[in-house]
Amino acid sequence: MTVVRKESAYEQSLEWMRAQIADGSWTVGNRIPTEPELMSVLGVGRNTVREAIKTLTSTGVLEIRRGSGTFVRARTDIGGLLGRHAAVEEMTYVFEVRRALEVEAVRLACERRTDEDVRILHELAEKRDHAGDDFVEVDLGFHIAVVEAAHNPVLKELFAGILETVRATYNVTEGVHPPSLTSLHHRGVAAAIEDRDVDRARSAACGYLEKTKEAIGSSAID
Repeated sequence: MTVVRKESAYEQSLEWMRAQIADGSWTVGNRIPTEPELMSVLGVGRNTVREAIKTLTSTGVLEIRRGSGTFVRARTDIGGLLGRHAAVEEMTYVFEVRRALEVEAVRLACERRTDEDVRILHELAEKRDHAGDDFVEVDLGFHIAVVEAAHNPVLKELFAGILETVRATYNVTEGVHPPSLTSLHHRGVAAAIEDRDVDRARSAACGYLEKTKEAIGSSAID
């Protein structure tokens, strides 16, 4: 039994592939099924499969690696498009988008945070200091928690759209600054959001964001 009808096979195949990525069935960094496998599942021809893959590749969601297959690069089209600008020399542009979103998230979090939001922020700020190999996930989790605490669904969606590109910055900034350098900033954000102190929260957030900017610049020089 196939999953698409004969009519509009391209559109249905494209949407089905997007759904596999969006719901986590196909995760970022992993290889998707081969063309013959997709043809069998979808019940469509090779050209239809290739056109759908071509579309997702053009927006940066998928990446074709010759001799290895096709891999998921980003969960959304916006994430993929931004991901194409994630070379070290252009990483600063992505950072500017992140900074704009996160500084606003901090402001809103001070107004709208719940006690549970505060608990999570303190927990992650403390945990990142001794996260070891899990540092990237824990640190990224803190910044996601800040956005969550803003309780703005549109802001949350926008941040999710650049999340994979934000994750990529760790690959170029690793080792430039020790995580402990911004520990006080992260703890400061959590404490200021708890106190609903917008100025102090923004100041602390700008503290760790500035260090990130410096690390990106240093990596570009290297």
